[in-house]
Amino acid sequence: MDNTKLARFITSLGSLNDYGSTVAQTKKALDAKSSAPLEQNNHDVAIFEDAISGIEAIKKIGFSVDGIIAVNKNFDSPDDEEPNIPGHLRNAMWNEAARIVVTTDSRARQSDNYFPPEIVTQSDLSKIVEEYKNSLKAEKDAWRVFASISKLQPFQDGNKRTALISANAAYEAWENENYLVLPFSDLDRADFTIQLMRYYKADSKSEENKYLDRMIDILPSAKERETKLRAPLSPEEINKEKLATTYKVKPQFRNENNKNF
Repeated sequence: MDNTKLARFITSLGSLNDYGSTVAQTKKALDAKSSAPLEQNNHDVAIFEDAISGIEAIKKIGFSVDGIIAVNKNFDSPDDEEPNIPGHLRNAMWNEAARIVVTTDSRARQSDNYFPPEIVTQSDLSKIVEEYKNSLKAEKDAWRVFASISKLQPFQDGNKRTALISANAAYEAWENENYLVLPFSDLDRADFTIQLMRYYKADSKSEENKYLDRMIDILPSAKERETKLRAPLSPEEINKEKLATTYKVKPQFRNENNKNF
């Protein structure tokens, strides 16, 4: 296994949850089979260790309902980013914490956010698995797996990471190491996330297809992705970029405090 490629995949996966370690630090952790080289002051250890466990689980089981559940079941590190009951499908009828909302509006207005189904069953996941198995199994079909699992929000937490690992399993990327990764630049990743939020709120298959196409357009091409995965570590992947002097930071994406509806 090429640990440089896998390190790039894990840092891409971790970007969904503010993973702060560099690709070089992640590769060192993979080489040493230890999380010690990672940043120790945030969620990196949990994201790294659970990603490895989730990947190994679905590699053994394969892309299936059981495989998807097994990925999330291995997100069991004691961390706020991980589900309280890993691997359990959401049922808000008996678990209040399973009643979730995905904020798609910066002011967190109830009418402008996405409310996934309150009860998720294995049948819901089976539809996603069967749709892929009956498709051409092209790269776009694998990204549909990612988008569909993400939209379903089958678990309390870790849904997009579960979805990305599962999409790679569907695409058999664990065998050829041509991993499906998120856009490499922060701006493209933000644009990709916006289109994913639009996919969440789409209320028809044609609408979903429109936003999936937009997501695909933002992603690196297969050639760009393979070239990046194969490349030696760049200076930016080795060292964290630091501003040369002091600046006042003016964020364009502002996070609101979580609100309950």
